[in-house]
Amino acid sequence: MSRKNQSKSGNQKITALYCRLSLEDGRENESMSISNQKLLLKDYAEKNGMFQHEYYVDDGYTGRNFNRPSFQRMIADIEAGKIGCVITKDLSRLGRNYIEAGSYIEIYFPKHNVRYIAVTDGVDSLTKQEMDITPFKNILNDMYSRDISKKVLAGITARSRQGKFCGGTTPYGLMRDPDDKGHLIINPEEAPVIRKIYDMALDGMGCMRISKRLMEERIPITRLKSNTERDENYYYWSVSRISHILRNPFYKGAHLVFRSHQKGIRSNTVNLIPREECEVIENCHEAIIPPDEWQRVQEMIDAKPRIMVGNACPYDNIFHGIIYCATCGKSMQVRYEKVGRTDINRTTKQKREAIDKTYFICQTYNRLGRNVCPSHKIEARDLHEIVLKDIQELAALALKDSDAFYKRLTRRMEQRYMADKSEVQKECDRLLARNQEIDDIILNLYTDKAKGVLSEQRFLKLTGAMEAEQESNKNRLHDLGEIIRNSDEQECDVKAFIEEIQRYATITELDEAVLHRLINRILIGEVKKVDGQKTQEVKIIYNFVGEIPAETEVQGQTNQENA
Repeated sequence: MSRKNQSKSGNQKITALYCRLSLEDGRENESMSISNQKLLLKDYAEKNGMFQHEYYVDDGYTGRNFNRPSFQRMIADIEAGKIGCVITKDLSRLGRNYIEAGSYIEIYFPKHNVRYIAVTDGVDSLTKQEMDITPFKNILNDMYSRDISKKVLAGITARSRQGKFCGGTTPYGLMRDPDDKGHLIINPEEAPVIRKIYDMALDGMGCMRISKRLMEERIPITRLKSNTERDENYYYWSVSRISHILRNPFYKGAHLVFRSHQKGIRSNTVNLIPREECEVIENCHEAIIPPDEWQRVQEMIDAKPRIMVGNACPYDNIFHGIIYCATCGKSMQVRYEKVGRTDINRTTKQKREAIDKTYFICQTYNRLGRNVCPSHKIEARDLHEIVLKDIQELAALALKDSDAFYKRLTRRMEQRYMADKSEVQKECDRLLARNQEIDDIILNLYTDKAKGVLSEQRFLKLTGAMEAEQESNKNRLHDLGEIIRNSDEQECDVKAFIEEIQRYATITELDEAVLHRLINRILIGEVKKVDGQKTQEVKIIYNFVGEIPAETEVQGQTNQENA
């Protein structure tokens, strides 16, 4: 019969019967169930004279983490002096982290005069001989836990790479399909908000302005689960939340395999995977945002427009993110005349507006000087007039005779994409046939190796070279596929542009929304002298269709007086 434990107050201490079962242990294993653990521990305790006992049960908690409700309640009772003995079915029920489990068994329990027993492992802290092998058993339990974790992670990874959603909370605007929990469908209540956010981004609005607009319009950030009172946080759209939404490939119908990975099994910290290195599976569910619009938003964000600092010039730079130097390709920086210059136009005697004091200059020239790249300076007023006139003329043509305008753009697109579609297809067929031939050769080589005709080293050398050729062929096939796809989609692109520009037939002023809806980028050429007159080429690259030269082909040059 075991000796009786007395608490500090003189009362008899109880025996803690601790039971734990995690999801990884499996519900089908009856011998591991909570009910069987309770029966085994009660029988053992009472046979050994420990009649005053209490159950501490953690059902559904991993053994790698000791922050479990009932385990922590048991520790609190030990601290209070209520427990004299702890019994578990085996060492793994206490925990599978051998470092922490060993710390409790060898340090914490002895320090608090608590006896520890693991029934089926034959461990009893009163028996030193049995305790000597306990650390090794804990290590085996830890290794088992690691192995289970790897298998679970491999299963989740495999499902995720099939395009199945394996996360917890679904992205805002999407929800789980009731018939397939791994498949996402559009949430009809939230999707319009996502559409609104992308529309504002396509209009050139930044994350801060979008955030303010949503909060001004009192658009909720989430649905309430009950009729509780709504506070201001219910309408708070942070800038980071908007940025995350605009970068999220789920909204174009794609699936993101992983955004982060855990540093270690025992670590509660994770490393974020860089966005460009994330694995994305396309076309996994219905898209809220068309892929081409989603990609356009990414390009606008990546443009990273520079913000004017150190000056109170009221000019609103509507060209940010789309104006570039035609020589070096760097973005053009906005600048304005220094303070102290007169604000009165000497010719008209009228006060000059902010736009008349603003100009754009090459970023490379500004940093490294004209020996690297000329300034390409262009006045903001001139740029406004050039772009506005070009949009007005194209919109008028689209309205006047859309069929003729369509044919003109289609011819232009053919010059861009249709090098020779038949030749491209022939090359695709040749590469596919070659890859099939390589597969047959590798199979024959494997047969020769199995027969002993070919050595392992020679086999690896030959197959390595052929697999490298196959990979090169696959990359080329991808590029050729893009050429064919672009040529096949040109009709849709032309129609989309015509529909878009017809909306601006009566435009009299430029704004940010118009520019970003119509124009991909503007290239500013170097100022040159032709017949004693300064000229400068400005190329406007439109969305969907690229540059649209004049029908009289292609001077594209706009005379500009030197301000």
